[in-house]
Amino acid sequence: MLSIILFLLLAWLFFKLGIGIIKITLYLIAFGIIAIFFSYLLLPIFAIMATAGILFAALR
Repeated sequence: MLSIILFLLLAWLFFKLGIGIIKITLYLIAFGIIAIFFSYLLLPIFAIMATAGILFAALR
């Protein structure tokens, strides 16, 4: 849901700034690739941190 809101906000902003539809699609593809990269990078790190936190709380 947040990604849809972000997409609408970015599309509205680009149209207001007068940037063409080609640049809009390129920017959105780039933002999508960056979001996918960070989700695959950060989710395992967050999972390890959550597991370590639960383990720390259980052993404490």
